[in-house]
Amino acid sequence: MTMEMESEKCNWPKTIRKHVSQGGLCDVADQVPIPYQKVESWLKSYKDWKARLKYVQSELTHIPELTRTLHMVAAHSRGRKQETVLRTVIRRIQITEHEIPLLLSRISLIDYALTALTSEEGLFVRLRYIDNLASSDAISRLALSRRAYFYHRKRILRKIYMKIKDRAFLLDLESSQAD
Repeated sequence: MTMEMESEKCNWPKTIRKHVSQGGLCDVADQVPIPYQKVESWLKSYKDWKARLKYVQSELTHIPELTRTLHMVAAHSRGRKQETVLRTVIRRIQITEHEIPLLLSRISLIDYALTALTSEEGLFVRLRYIDNLASSDAISRLALSRRAYFYHRKRILRKIYMKIKDRAFLLDLESSQAD
């Protein structure tokens, strides 16, 4: 068999593993590359995103009062709105239109990705990324060897990424405030 015929054979998904086991040129590593560090950063940011969402939603409770103040300032200062009040109202509009929807989509996307995990894998994610335990502490709490810990870590991050890979760009979008 020539090299061209071998490489053509590798394009067929059913024959890849068989071909590789027989010493072919293609290997199974042609799968989707997993950005492990990026997935870890998303999981570590998850708790902060939830806290930020709660904060900006509580900030919005002042909107009716601010709107009334804005109209009163305009009426009593000959049509000129105070700059600080105006800036605050503009900030509230940015929160409503941009920041809250972005945070909600990020949180719901991570929640969706976590549905791919078993309860043991969910515990791993909660301890390591959400509770932000050091690797050594997570290893002892989960009663795993170092090798088993890193094997599980890689497998879990792969599962999460594969569940949301088509929508992962939402997690990388910039918010109006630095996270």
